[in-house]
Amino acid sequence: MKKTDENEFLYIFIALNAFIKGFDHCRPVVVADASYLRGMYTGAFVIACTMDRAGHIFPLAYGVIDSENDASWPWFFQNLKKAYGKRQNMCVVSDRNPSIIKAVSNVYNDVPHYACMWHLWRNVKKLYKKSHDALSEIFYTMAKSYSKSEFQMLMKKVEAIDIRVKNYLELVGYEKWARSYATVNRGWTLTSNIAESINGVLVSARELSIYDFLEEVRLLFAK
Repeated sequence: MKKTDENEFLYIFIALNAFIKGFDHCRPVVVADASYLRGMYTGAFVIACTMDRAGHIFPLAYGVIDSENDASWPWFFQNLKKAYGKRQNMCVVSDRNPSIIKAVSNVYNDVPHYACMWHLWRNVKKLYKKSHDALSEIFYTMAKSYSKSEFQMLMKKVEAIDIRVKNYLELVGYEKWARSYATVNRGWTLTSNIAESINGVLVSARELSIYDFLEEVRLLFAK
């Protein structure tokens, strides 16, 4: 737990012993996400999870921070690294929150960060509204493609429909969202959906006090 200089609650990080032991038997793909608490208690719930070898969601760590910023996310990932160390071919998947990107690069300087393809496409939809309907299926096929040749063939279709989208995706970096360009094996973890699934189950609990909320999370993972 981290407190302010006035001895007030600021952050908490929780990694249960069962999580730590279990990570060795899971894929080294860490998915991180945050969701804001409601009611009179402000702050954000943060979660890091992965998938076990059977394809089930496996929690690694969770906690509460004041907000997603350049102080809270590095603190969370520093504690994650203390608890789990660093595994071979490890990677982190999240939305394109700038504070997460900075934290991963600083705490895990040689662990790649990948963008959730769903969040990326949502940004494209906001920026290029007239083209996204025609390109949606092409984009998701590109992201899931296993071969660079298929990827490039599909990217030519994107360029023909709207070169602005092609330039935007190129600027993001193909290696950040396309499976065929990833520097480590992401498997089928191309989105942050597994973390958002946990957030979704806790929607009503997010209105509770911090203590009661954390107890609801503990009970959820105990089940």
